[in-house]
Amino acid sequence: MMGLKFRLAASDDWEQFNRLYKLCYPLIDTTEEQRHNYFSANPRCSLDDIIMVLDGKEIVASMIAYPFTMFQEGIESFAIGIGNVMVSPERRKEGLAGEMMQYGLEKWESEDVPASMLYPFQHCFYRYMGWGYAGEIRQYNIFTEQLADFSEALEADDLRVEIVTEQNFDDLFNFYDAMARQGNCMLKRNELFWSQYMLAPPRYGVLAYDGAEVVGYLIYTPEEVNPSDPFVQQMVVKEWFAPSLDARDALLGFIARQSDQIESVQLPLQPNEPLHLWLDDPRNRERKMIHRLYAKTAEVGLGWMYRLVNLKAAFESGRRFNGVKGDLTVEMEDEQLGDRKLNVVFSGSGAKADGKGGKSKRLLSGEVDMLSQLFCGYMSAQQAYDFGLLEFEGSDTVDFCQQAFALPPPACFDLF
Repeated sequence: MMGLKFRLAASDDWEQFNRLYKLCYPLIDTTEEQRHNYFSANPRCSLDDIIMVLDGKEIVASMIAYPFTMFQEGIESFAIGIGNVMVSPERRKEGLAGEMMQYGLEKWESEDVPASMLYPFQHCFYRYMGWGYAGEIRQYNIFTEQLADFSEALEADDLRVEIVTEQNFDDLFNFYDAMARQGNCMLKRNELFWSQYMLAPPRYGVLAYDGAEVVGYLIYTPEEVNPSDPFVQQMVVKEWFAPSLDARDALLGFIARQSDQIESVQLPLQPNEPLHLWLDDPRNRERKMIHRLYAKTAEVGLGWMYRLVNLKAAFESGRRFNGVKGDLTVEMEDEQLGDRKLNVVFSGSGAKADGKGGKSKRLLSGEVDMLSQLFCGYMSAQQAYDFGLLEFEGSDTVDFCQQAFALPPPACFDLF
């Protein structure tokens, strides 16, 4: 698009940038000081991470490119998280967002960034730009009394819960860090992010212990149900991490024991945490039916998306690919960054990739969004084959890819 310039933000952009933010997000109730602190003193980004689009001297679009550290197979990998995408209202539908994304993708590929992630407002737009699906949740909204059977869990000798304070904050920080390293696509967090965002009032944290060992936690906000009765609340869980049955029982037991003041709980869980199978009565608090005779239990939310950027850097990020040995040719269709072909050799402890050499007897091919879904573990090779989402050539290619790309379900707890 003629006349557009791209650059990173500077301190003297604030007045224009603040105006653009208020135009794009008029219903977000923040003060100018809060907005300034968010963009200039954010524990996860700085002005240098904000990409600006200028038409002449006027800022017409912008986005934050968060420099994240992501964990896969216990390895730290760099990823760009895209957030706060803004286009001036009078310039919408002119292709500015697409131009900005294109600029970012080309920049990050040249910088050997393996991948990018974001939360979409327009799913079809980001699918077109190459992002594939990666995250989903089931959100339950139930009465606290439906958890009554768990109230006895905390009577066990070793299980207990504690509200997060300065005294036990390190327990929370260290537990998350250890679990994130074992997870798939979870992000590294620093102490400032925890204190300034995750545990900022009115949020509360609750730690679950088995003896002296932390086994899980939840973070919640109490919200009013009836403005005329401040003693009746709803618990809105912002983050839930219960990787074991003991952690689940302790945290649900804590919630159950609040039933005298907390009427209901809104609980977002990963798809592999089926709350409806743990309860005698799993119905949503609204008690509504769908499809005539099916009780509404949870709402399914399709969340963050993942995109391969520099394909070579992604394969050579340090992932072990579950110890597979062998070679694979990958052909990726990418309208934004150009089609690519790589020959990848898996050594059992990692992978090396190049665009030269002969073709492997195994060929994996498809569009970038689908290959991204496979690479991050959202979709298995067998699913991709069964549903015709990717093409596999070679007698054992599906089985080889099934093993190489197998990961736990991707779970990014961070909203950005």
